[in-house]
Amino acid sequence: MEFLDQVWPFSETGEGSFNHQTTADLNRLRVLGLLVRRKCRSQRELTVATGLRASTVSNIVRDMKSWGIVREGEQMDAERVGPKETELEMVGPAAWSVGAHLFDDGQRLTIVNAMGHVLASETSVGEVKITEWIDALPKTIAKLTKQLGLNPSRLGGVGVTMPGVIDSGKGEILISRSLKVESFPVLAPLRRALKCPVWVERDVVCGAYAEHYAGVAQDRSSFIYLMIRNAPEKADSFGLALVVEERLFRGCHSAAGEIDRNFLSNCRFEVGADERDNADSDLFYRAFGASVGSIVNLLDVGCGVICCDDPAFTSERFSALHDSVCGSLIPVPGRTFDLRRSGMGHNGVVLGAALLASHRHLASRLGAERAAAAAPRRRVTTKDED
Repeated sequence: MEFLDQVWPFSETGEGSFNHQTTADLNRLRVLGLLVRRKCRSQRELTVATGLRASTVSNIVRDMKSWGIVREGEQMDAERVGPKETELEMVGPAAWSVGAHLFDDGQRLTIVNAMGHVLASETSVGEVKITEWIDALPKTIAKLTKQLGLNPSRLGGVGVTMPGVIDSGKGEILISRSLKVESFPVLAPLRRALKCPVWVERDVVCGAYAEHYAGVAQDRSSFIYLMIRNAPEKADSFGLALVVEERLFRGCHSAAGEIDRNFLSNCRFEVGADERDNADSDLFYRAFGASVGSIVNLLDVGCGVICCDDPAFTSERFSALHDSVCGSLIPVPGRTFDLRRSGMGHNGVVLGAALLASHRHLASRLGAERAAAAAPRRRVTTKDED
């Protein structure tokens, strides 16, 4: 496996051989990505952002409209003289996708449409075996589908996420201490059960994607995403995702980002966050800040996102953590580091899974529609012409 893996559906790797057709496909994918992520709202903005000719952008948008992926919205306010620009937007009902998050003491489910709007969310608490969860997932999705009145034929796919070391290419959980499974091929049984496209990713990868798409890292193509997992009566656990130019660093064995007990031994508490008093919490976040500073020194990143649902993680403690991180950095000339706090918390993980499934479906559909349009049409002959 490559160290850097293209996870974001609309990113460009700049690798491989290119010809006229591949360049055209990349242009379509880039335009779709800008529209999906609301980076551009009109054809003029798309032309400026991509550097493509206006006629090229116009043809791409025309095709996407004919395929039912994009539509024209309201006219945009503009101070310039001339015709008003029309806002472009995704067609929400064109597709819907599901995010499913399994963790050690519960599960979450979120459904989004093609515009990225959340249609429904459901959380249940209680430990469940992964095999039982897989068996029950189709019924849970079918129930929500019926309640929302969604067209089952427009299901784009399901994004599944969980803690642990996951080989997303093979769809295998290599090891998950939280779920107590090892060498578990999760993708194949999920596809058999759901009978639709399924993608499997680590929870921190999906959390990072949600922050990049709709959270505090929208303006960053490179950042680290750090998650603190708190559970009642359990020691904290940690996870990290490193994003470099919209590509995920996976490492040699898909295990990059796993943080062991020794690395954060200075802030390790054997009791859960609910059992810590104020003094313990102050000590925990100061020590955690020093450990994050070590990570920043090691990786030399410029932005970090902290995801934590601990009620004791107040704005004052976030400020103290920020100061602790910055105070631990090697004073490299010109170095700056921007630490941000997730506003989504752990709910961002399941949202990221749903968005990844949605965006991968749209990218796949774009390629399929383009291929169908480019295929030579067969001439149907009559019996007399034979």
